[in-house]
Amino acid sequence: MDLIKSTVLPEGAEELQSLHIAARGHVAFTMRAGNVVRIVDVEGQQVADLVAFNQTDHTERLNGETTMLLNGTYNPREGHVVYSDDCNPMFTIIDDKVGRNYPGALMCSQEMNLIRYGIPGTVNCRDNLTDALRPWGIGMKDIPGAFTPFMNVIHHPDGRAEIAEPPSAAGDHIDLRAEMDLLVAISACPQERNPVNGWKPSSLDVVVYHQES
Repeated sequence: MDLIKSTVLPEGAEELQSLHIAARGHVAFTMRAGNVVRIVDVEGQQVADLVAFNQTDHTERLNGETTMLLNGTYNPREGHVVYSDDCNPMFTIIDDKVGRNYPGALMCSQEMNLIRYGIPGTVNCRDNLTDALRPWGIGMKDIPGAFTPFMNVIHHPDGRAEIAEPPSAAGDHIDLRAEMDLLVAISACPQERNPVNGWKPSSLDVVVYHQES
């Protein structure tokens, strides 16, 4: 798909990098503080498993628990901040067309899919992100839990947490402004055995851009 057709950047924005993530695929890239990454749900109902690292110190990583605690919500959205495990801001959510995101996602893995569904050898976010980050020397055990744009987790009064279909439609996006120099990896979640991707994994577009404030 031609990326230009999937999204229109804000007026005056300079596109720095554009990437297409095929269904069940992955990418990794670096970005500078002040630049913005836009994640576009191309077809609708597709979540993005995103992890991030301080570009100069990979031991500082995105942390979902810190993000939930410091924002006071399990559904961070426009105006909220995504934090590292050192409580430093990594991203600010500056535009959010959907308003459903989940910072506490323990990403799908071969092991988890085997336990949940009895199916070995599945494509999964944990392996995707490991493959994406291999060129930077980051191994599977170093990858944190993901921040997951568009993921719809419903918390019930009795304490149950339910994964529901995402409310995102084709072309919806979220914009995250980097608050430090970052290494970022994204998996187009390949899970097809629960409603997390509307039962049908699809593609994502990613644009890194700069806009003068």
